[in-house]
Amino acid sequence: MALRLSPEGAAVTEIILSASESQPRPILQAYASDDNAECSDYEDEQQEENDTEEQEVVIEVQEQQGGIATNSIQSFHEYELTQSESLTFLYNLLYDDNSQLSKSDILIILNSLKIREDKLPFSFESSDRGDIQGVKWPHGLKQKFNNDRRRVGKDNWFHNIPNSRENALKKLNVKGYQIKTEFFKFHKFFSKLKLHITHLQLRNLVCCGTDIGNGIYYPSSYYHDSHMQTVSVNDGDQDYHSFFRINRLMPDKIFSGKSHAMKVDCLIDSRNLSRNSNSRISTLACTNNYLASGTFEGSYILSDVSNPEQVRNIGEYHLSSNIDGITNQIIINERDQELIISSNDKSMRLIDLNKHRITQLHTLPFPLNCSALNPTNSNELFVTGDNINSYIVDKRIKFSEKHLEFKSHDDFGFGCDWSPRDENLLLTGNQDSCVKLWDRRNPDKPLYSWSGTLGFSQGIYGAPVRNCKFSHNGDYIAWAESLDHVGVVEVNDLLQTGETGIQSRIQSIDFLGKCCGMNFAPVEHGHGEQLIIGVIDCPLGGILSYKLESRDKSLDFDYYF
Repeated sequence: MALRLSPEGAAVTEIILSASESQPRPILQAYASDDNAECSDYEDEQQEENDTEEQEVVIEVQEQQGGIATNSIQSFHEYELTQSESLTFLYNLLYDDNSQLSKSDILIILNSLKIREDKLPFSFESSDRGDIQGVKWPHGLKQKFNNDRRRVGKDNWFHNIPNSRENALKKLNVKGYQIKTEFFKFHKFFSKLKLHITHLQLRNLVCCGTDIGNGIYYPSSYYHDSHMQTVSVNDGDQDYHSFFRINRLMPDKIFSGKSHAMKVDCLIDSRNLSRNSNSRISTLACTNNYLASGTFEGSYILSDVSNPEQVRNIGEYHLSSNIDGITNQIIINERDQELIISSNDKSMRLIDLNKHRITQLHTLPFPLNCSALNPTNSNELFVTGDNINSYIVDKRIKFSEKHLEFKSHDDFGFGCDWSPRDENLLLTGNQDSCVKLWDRRNPDKPLYSWSGTLGFSQGIYGAPVRNCKFSHNGDYIAWAESLDHVGVVEVNDLLQTGETGIQSRIQSIDFLGKCCGMNFAPVEHGHGEQLIIGVIDCPLGGILSYKLESRDKSLDFDYYF
């Protein structure tokens, strides 16, 4: 588990500002931890490249030092989990001779972050505050910072299989795009929400049901002393214990009529739990009726959220005492009144949602990281995990070689989905930095394969893809790299990609931080959609909201004469 405790963001900025003569630290702890402190900051907006500018961008494999840059197996997870934090990253750049940023540039950026922090609202929706995270970048420094991010990340992404990225990139058939566009318009950034992860690979920690008005759920982590009081890392030499909260962001009905006000409330405080008081949250899943919170200790907590004003915790349930029993992912299948739980102990458990008993236990040859339910046949699941291949399995029978096997990735999988509009279309995103769209009728070769960097950078060396999803209606695909980038394409555009491998349109949502969750939800009676992205960073974390307006929406002045 990553310690994320420190003084408030402003104080940390001052520490870095005075650090130019000190020695570099392996990790700069840059998180506030008391109840009222939120670690975030402020800056200047620089106009991004024109989203509709005509351009044809093709990603080319670059050679370095006589060959393709390699990435060996990483023994540690520091970069993705901690070293990529904005303040830590800037601090380390002070001692990086290859940085495009001078020490003076870094201090200017830090001062901008301090100004942002001093004026940061709970949320904002206009671009006059800066970029989508409220950062007003001094001229020319954002591009230099991004270049350093890619340069450092290129050799520090975590991979389980040597050279997986380089091997995967040789098999791409979508290699570029013509124009950038905005399918989903920036709606709002909730800039003072504190989100946390404790495992760099598990990124299903922000969720919402089909009625987004019932709330967006996310976890936060804290430490307390023997008196159950929240503590900071600087509070003295005493024993600390971890605890978590499951929070909900939702409209405040008292004020929302006039101002669209939002509120945050705590649904679960683990200090009040009987079995999971010191647990850590590994995954979240929800519908309009249920919220399931999985833990690293092999348990889950089930809550009834059908009445947003009277949330009720149904119970705490233990699944496995295996040291590898992490609850990696949960599906709430209300159609069959069951939970489908993928665990790190190589097990898939089906649990009766009413009796809270395991009805089936399937053991696979590898740990399961993600699964997706066939929208038209709830007996079929698409699964991926610590295996380079993915599978369609029938939950009624034991896993065997007869299950449909999808072969093309070169590293382990952490994201998959099943199209809600076409049961033949499947989606995977893996640690080999690639996303693939499949036709189940041809599992030996994907329909389309592209780098996770598509739309974000002309550099080929992308981050691992940790999340991928079809939109609620199945018209769009979104995927999230480990850091800084979510890409969106329209399925129809993708299916029309010709032999040139040039995608016609793409949306690139660029930010700073780890994507810890991504969800679509219908709006406007199902004609529009909302995209929610959880971002973890100190001081730039929060929740991003984007909206796709209904194509059938009438103008506000229609029929009003």
